[in-house]
Amino acid sequence: MKVVMLLFWGIVLFIFTCAANSSFWSTGVLPYFHWTSSPDFHHLLQMDLYHTKAYIIRKIGHFSGFSIFGTLLYRINKSYGKSILWSVGFAVATEIFQLYFGRDGRLYDMVIDSSGILTGMILLALMKSRIRTSGLISRRS
Repeated sequence: MKVVMLLFWGIVLFIFTCAANSSFWSTGVLPYFHWTSSPDFHHLLQMDLYHTKAYIIRKIGHFSGFSIFGTLLYRINKSYGKSILWSVGFAVATEIFQLYFGRDGRLYDMVIDSSGILTGMILLALMKSRIRTSGLISRRS
């Protein structure tokens, strides 16, 4: 069941990051995809930061979505290092795939995604440590 949850969440993240109409979730329109066989990789380096409400909500979505992904991955392999590595790899891949789907993958989104992953792992470690010190779980779990 843990693997199914991880796969489901990975698909959700992929749809949200690669759908051509990134606002489908707020407009009620079904997501669609547009393939671009020759993407412009220079888009990864653009720094087009906005301060609109919708933009900030999307960045919070990046942060929290990949935090959840990393946590779900940790539940499977029980390794913080592997979970961080594989989650960051998935985050980088989704940003690169966005270029092939007519979206604007950005290096700073990789940083936001990675920050969410690291924050999720730190919170998970703190929660496990606190629970362990209270005696509710053993050290092996």
